[in-house]
Amino acid sequence: MKRLIAAACIAAACCTGAARADTTLVIGIAADPTGLDPEAVLNNTSGFVMATIYDSLVKYKPGTVEPEPGLAQSWSVTEDGLTYQFKLRPGVKFQDGSPLNADSYIQGVNRLLDKSSPIYIYNTGHVEGYIDFTYGDVDSVNKIDDLTVAFKMKKPSAPFITSLAMVWNGVVSPTAAAKYGKDFRNNPVGSGPFIFKEWKSRDSITLDANPAYWNGKPQVDHLVFKEYPDPQAALLALKRGDIQILGDVSSTVLPALEADKSIKLLTQPGLAISGMGFPTDTPPFDNVKVRQALEYSIDRDAINKALFKGFAVPMVSPLPASEWSFQPQQPTYNYDPEKAKKMLAEAGLKTPFSFDFLTYNSPRGYNPAGPDLAVAIQGYLKKVGIDANLSKLDMGAFLATVRGGKYHGLFMRGWTGDNGDPDNFVCELWSSRNPVDNTTHFKSDEVDKLCVQGLAETDHDKRVAIYQKVQKLIWDGAPDLFVNSVEQVRAVRPEVHGFQLNPTQMFFDMEKVSLGK
Repeated sequence: MKRLIAAACIAAACCTGAARADTTLVIGIAADPTGLDPEAVLNNTSGFVMATIYDSLVKYKPGTVEPEPGLAQSWSVTEDGLTYQFKLRPGVKFQDGSPLNADSYIQGVNRLLDKSSPIYIYNTGHVEGYIDFTYGDVDSVNKIDDLTVAFKMKKPSAPFITSLAMVWNGVVSPTAAAKYGKDFRNNPVGSGPFIFKEWKSRDSITLDANPAYWNGKPQVDHLVFKEYPDPQAALLALKRGDIQILGDVSSTVLPALEADKSIKLLTQPGLAISGMGFPTDTPPFDNVKVRQALEYSIDRDAINKALFKGFAVPMVSPLPASEWSFQPQQPTYNYDPEKAKKMLAEAGLKTPFSFDFLTYNSPRGYNPAGPDLAVAIQGYLKKVGIDANLSKLDMGAFLATVRGGKYHGLFMRGWTGDNGDPDNFVCELWSSRNPVDNTTHFKSDEVDKLCVQGLAETDHDKRVAIYQKVQKLIWDGAPDLFVNSVEQVRAVRPEVHGFQLNPTQMFFDMEKVSLGK
């Protein structure tokens, strides 16, 4: 009987084709995530992984930051902008099998907003996220029926819909959040296309395809995020086929990638900026004249040519040119070291002057040159009398240091937009209402006031005017050494099909990606 069964199986295989072998897609990243709870962890590396585990009420159309239905199949907004009603998709389940419905969704929102919630997120440890940014104007969230929820707002919030689509607003399983408590960050459960399986610290994160995914089972069986902090090792792994997508592309390997015709370089105008942060509450950088002087100390064109291989442009505004409301500013802060030295003297700073300077040790999407950019800035500062004592940390330790409130030195700084709204740049980075990301501690009452106005204003043209005023105030305030804005670049092997960049740099829509000839 066993032989007959075996023969039948062989015959069936011959007639229908052999079963498809398991497929594993490996993505190379430069650093290790710091956690996988979308509302508690705020860094791009973690976001890369979370974008494949969680879904949001609203998602971005592939390749854009335009909103389209996600877990909510439709929504409506009242004319006064004070009520948002969402109709949830029927039959969706979290990866632990629990249902996603109005009750579980509201439990998840209460986890963020209600101190009496048994799964209140602030009881799980330090929280860095967009809770206040997204839900700060929410008055209440209510169940209309089993598949309908409604947000009542205190006042209009112009970016509310696009903010809901951010990876940082991924919908978590409240059942899993209760089960794992403080350890949920290491045991993520969402409703997305891939299910968390294993995390080997400083090595890799392995995910399995979600066979019950509401948007169709993923095209690959396994997804692995593999850490390669060394750009040359990452390049070799891509060429050998150990990885199929290189997520963090160092500018040092761009020439080799461009020369290899078997590798596809995918590029997209970046919602990204990069530079160095000044501790604006610490002498001598509490003096705006000192900060403005140092804007003239670096040669942005030379930096972009030498380090970024043509994939960056000098910043002429706190916003990248791809962001709506962008407006070039004056002065343009051209390279003029003699002017920088003269302005430093006029500001009363005696040189040489020594100060600590901290950088991350790996390439980032907003800075593919990684620590090499810090070294270049260090050299330019030296020429105008600033001795920057440079030290490097891995990304997790770097973020913990600069966001911890106790570091008062110079530091590398960069940003990738999360929702396509200018508020997510100029106000997230430089308004005093955002202590996590305003790591320069820049304080401007006028910026704060305009940021509040910009969020509440629903007329697009009026919002443009508001954010152009904010750009001017920040540019003149010089809280950062503004360096450049880069294109998003990722490297892909030819067997990868269906992969598409998103301006936020997140790995959205990965269920559509396949491996083949």
